[in-house]
Amino acid sequence: MSSSDASRAKPVVAQAPWQVPTRARPEPTLRVYNSLTRTKVDFVTKLPGIVTWYNCGPTVYDASHMGHARNYMTQDIMRRILRDFFGYEVNFVMNITDVDDKIIVRARHSHLLTSFLSTKATSLSPALLSDVQAAWAAYVQKTLAASLPNVSPSDADALWAAVQKSEQEDPKWAEAQRAREEKWTMYLAAVKAGAEGIKAAEQALKSGNVSEEEARKLVESNSDAVGIWLDKQLGATVTDPAVFRDLAAFWEDSFFRSMSSLHVERPTTLTRVSEYMPEIVAFVERLVKQGSAYEANGDVWFDTTRFDGAKGGAEEEGKADWEHSYAKLQPWSKGNRELLEDGEGSLTSGSTKRGAADFALWKSSKAGEPAWDSPWGLGRPGWHIECSVMASAVLGSNIDVHSGGIDLAFPHHDNEIAQSECYHDCRQWVNYFLHTGHLHIEGLKMSKSLKNFITIDDAVARHSARQLRFAFLLQTWNAKLDFKEANMQEVRVAETTLNNFFANVNSYVAEAKADPVASDGHHHYEQPERDLLAKLEESQLAFREQLCDSFDTPKALGTVLDLVSVSNVYLSGGRSKVNTPAVAAVAEWVTRMLRMFGLGEGSPVDATGAKVVGWGVAPTAGQDDSADRETTLRPLLKALSTFRDKIRKLAMEGKPASEILALTDQLRDFDMVELGVALDDQEDGQARFKFVDPETLRKARDEKAAIAAEKLARKATAAAAAEAKRLEKLEKGRVAPQDMFRAPGGEYSQWDDAGLPTHDKEGVEVAKSKRKKLEKEQGVQKKLHEEFLKAQE
Repeated sequence: MSSSDASRAKPVVAQAPWQVPTRARPEPTLRVYNSLTRTKVDFVTKLPGIVTWYNCGPTVYDASHMGHARNYMTQDIMRRILRDFFGYEVNFVMNITDVDDKIIVRARHSHLLTSFLSTKATSLSPALLSDVQAAWAAYVQKTLAASLPNVSPSDADALWAAVQKSEQEDPKWAEAQRAREEKWTMYLAAVKAGAEGIKAAEQALKSGNVSEEEARKLVESNSDAVGIWLDKQLGATVTDPAVFRDLAAFWEDSFFRSMSSLHVERPTTLTRVSEYMPEIVAFVERLVKQGSAYEANGDVWFDTTRFDGAKGGAEEEGKADWEHSYAKLQPWSKGNRELLEDGEGSLTSGSTKRGAADFALWKSSKAGEPAWDSPWGLGRPGWHIECSVMASAVLGSNIDVHSGGIDLAFPHHDNEIAQSECYHDCRQWVNYFLHTGHLHIEGLKMSKSLKNFITIDDAVARHSARQLRFAFLLQTWNAKLDFKEANMQEVRVAETTLNNFFANVNSYVAEAKADPVASDGHHHYEQPERDLLAKLEESQLAFREQLCDSFDTPKALGTVLDLVSVSNVYLSGGRSKVNTPAVAAVAEWVTRMLRMFGLGEGSPVDATGAKVVGWGVAPTAGQDDSADRETTLRPLLKALSTFRDKIRKLAMEGKPASEILALTDQLRDFDMVELGVALDDQEDGQARFKFVDPETLRKARDEKAAIAAEKLARKATAAAAAEAKRLEKLEKGRVAPQDMFRAPGGEYSQWDDAGLPTHDKEGVEVAKSKRKKLEKEQGVQKKLHEEFLKAQE
């Protein structure tokens, strides 16, 4: 390049330096309460953006109850928050325990009782009565004998009579029994029902009524006692595996139907114990080979003493400088025999184990129990091993999150940790344990004996799934939840507030959509709009900070409701002062957050694919979400057609405007109400419509009508009183003023020409002062008489 070319080269132009933004406020970090530390810790997953999560599922042998709702709905909420708010991909694994002591006992009882009813209870007989009396006596001895050790348990009638007497006469004794045995009230109810059934059967036999109906009444009134009695005699004869599987399958299906009614999502992967027997046997074999478990008479036990304090990392190169630890979650519960025994099940004997804290990995099956082949003989898995095997099979040797109710922490979860960390020879099998808090009902532990036991079916019959979820969201997930009617009233108030807010915003949005390019020449973005959107941003940040604080849903919901309250104040200014996009932005965010919590009903988008503002309405029984256009429009078109016909008729007849206005009121207050449409008259003469539940509108209309009727009744009463007073006054004027003092036998004997008295009845002249008073009274009467005469014309 020549010097002349260089002189003509353009100068290099560079961009101005870019400044790295600085945050006005620090970004909140998700922290969760971890039962492994009993503190809130930063949430860090193995893989960025992915959560591996194992959740302890139900043991399926009975109807799902509010305790299940508390546990699984709470975990569903946290799962949705991680996925739909924080953006994690959540691999959620849950098990079904379909092999367990409770299932075995319940299945045998049910099977034997059904068989007994079909073969032995075809008619009422002395033999049947004798069998049931024996079952009842055994049940009394089993459940009540410990309460009165001084009474011979062999005489069930005497024991029952003594218990009844103590219950009635000694409140302190009764209270002590309830404290000793939480099922005490339930036992009493069963014994009482059984005794009454036996008495009724005795009377039926005496009267000759031996029908099958009477026989069934006798057995069913003693079903608990007869089930246990039959199991003791015949339990070992129940060998058909279908007996146990069918019961578990029935209650598993019932569980998921209950979860569906609560809008709890199904797990990503569902595991059943009965489907993982080869993996369970292999898992136990490895523990035995490691020397961490031992076999005794067909049972295999985990050796907690050998594990606790054992050096870890044996399979790594070189020895790691760490030791295994037993009972990481609740080390203070290590020696709690009651918890340890409860964790093993009612059919398990600990007679073959070496240490008190050792727990069963494999149980040798006795007659009447389901069994699978193993190196130690026919048997079935212990409770704790099931979750370790299935979680490891699906999620591997290290899991981000494990969850369950707090009652599972020890021994179940602590035993899971021990056997899994031993099997994988790892220091930490689970990184975060999330335990949901206990459920109480009106301040008391839920229990059949306390008659506050609520199944999920009972709950959803009284409250909607949304209301129950809202109630759970209003309380901290890992604290005790007290389910109270007062709390449900709070939920209903909040629900009404949100419904009204969405209805109002949707009415403005619909108007804006009807004429999307309309403009009056003003932008309508003034200080109120700036304040509203600033409040939205403030709420969004606070909401994020609250969910980052271990899913603090009570505070997060409070933030949403506060934002709605501020928005309602803004909306109260009237149509001319509402900037629809501004308030719609608030409603759209509130919609997304409520639906994120699982509070939404129906699709989040409409038929056109546009986002729905609002959390939706649960479909009523029999409602078809896919109803065609004609079905949807028919009621509305019928109302409009009828209204048009009536208007035309009035117009052609030349009726006054008042009758036409009455028709418009009827359309607003009755026809539209039945369609779930509220019409609000506005100052500019253009009514605003919004969609509201018809029942809500009916109640509002009827309340308004009742108030108007009451007002009208008060007005009528006042008018009647005024009329009565007027008539009374007229009646007083019936007598002419000149005759008012001339009553026969009265006070006076002589009068002047005007009728005024001059002498009293004794002939004494009336005093001047008295005469003046009489003149005044006559003047008043004169006016009354004139009014009377006028009224007669």
